[in-house]
Amino acid sequence: MKSFLTFIIAISSVLFLVSCGEDRTYEYVEKTQHNQWAWSLLQDNYLWIDSVGDYEPEWQKFFQNPSDFLSLITSKSKHDDKWSYAFVDTLDVDMHERGMFNHINSYGMDFELMVDPTGRTTKSVARVKTVYPNSPAAKAGLKRNDFIYSFDGYKLSSNNVKKLQSGVKRTLGICHIAFSAEDVSFYWQDSTEVVMEASRFVEDVAFPVDSIVLTGEGKVGYLMCARLVPGPEERANENQNKYINDLDAVMERFRGERVKTIVLDLRLCNYGTLDMACRLASYVIPAKHANSTFAKTFWNNKRNMNDATIPYNTNVKTLDFSKVYVIVGDYTQGAAEWMIHALQHTMGEENVVLIGTSTCGQNVLTEEVGSKYNVHLCPVVAYVADGSGDYQYGKIVPTEEMTIDEMTLSEWAEYGSPDEYLFHTALKAFYLEALW
Repeated sequence: MKSFLTFIIAISSVLFLVSCGEDRTYEYVEKTQHNQWAWSLLQDNYLWIDSVGDYEPEWQKFFQNPSDFLSLITSKSKHDDKWSYAFVDTLDVDMHERGMFNHINSYGMDFELMVDPTGRTTKSVARVKTVYPNSPAAKAGLKRNDFIYSFDGYKLSSNNVKKLQSGVKRTLGICHIAFSAEDVSFYWQDSTEVVMEASRFVEDVAFPVDSIVLTGEGKVGYLMCARLVPGPEERANENQNKYINDLDAVMERFRGERVKTIVLDLRLCNYGTLDMACRLASYVIPAKHANSTFAKTFWNNKRNMNDATIPYNTNVKTLDFSKVYVIVGDYTQGAAEWMIHALQHTMGEENVVLIGTSTCGQNVLTEEVGSKYNVHLCPVVAYVADGSGDYQYGKIVPTEEMTIDEMTLSEWAEYGSPDEYLFHTALKAFYLEALW
């Protein structure tokens, strides 16, 4: 590849000609230095730099914003890289959005815009999918399966629906759907208004819901995981082990209650760390596998000294489950997928029962390799394999009988409730397995 000296000389020559002898190279070097820096880091750290081949960006490309520049480089790879990213810390960017929800400036809810599901009108409504704890939406009393039909007196439409993502204090029109057995049809049962505070930063709670359900075959533990990180990343002054402590407390409660199995709800889990994924997995595996390998990582040829074998965490005592149930969806990504793939290898795919829809398919690790010029560069740096070294996996898909798209369901109960359809499906599968 050409050196950056060649790049600078080329720019200097061009600028000399167009400026009639006035050397303004320094201006253009300053405007491109962030991407020159990024390009040099990628050549050492990017997992698939070899597959980029002899490509070298034309000098004009170095003037792009960091995110577009990184997209340009990764698009030249022979791999479908959807995971590398860069962001500028002077901008409000959330790299872990979920649908209509973002952490930076949000009312704290995710929702789906749809035409009146009763079929009685052509009006638009927003169906609330998730309400995040301690958010303006939660404080307003919004729940899953609420339907929003208006805000501040305005009817909802595709043109103004984004006003439900962030903004000022709002008054929402809320209604609920019901089913008439007599007419075999749906109808609007009621309507009310709620006041929602202005949008703001909304932090994930790593484990927002946990519960224990007593079935005819014993107790079943339920744990929803929104992210697999050790502590609140956005609050550096707080205890960075907070979520480790939260996880440990839940698992010890499950142990004390002698739960027979666990349902891990990962449908909202779209980021995390290998260590935290390993910790959670170490709690649920059979005791006979406690000293086996959780995962392996494989870096590029320049960084293969970072290749690692990660054992299960023997500092935690496993609950010794022979079978686990995992709820997944199209937000399930990264650390959650690494953990599922590792559990499938360790326990056998038949003992890791997936319920929901297919995951995103991230079998690689992204990592911040540098921060300069207010730019944070986070490319793909390694494959994440299971204990056997297998990293050739993409989207993780439930079996046909366990594939359930909750958007097709007319009723949504709250997460962790035995009436919530995906959790109910897991409970039913556990019951039938126990009978068998």
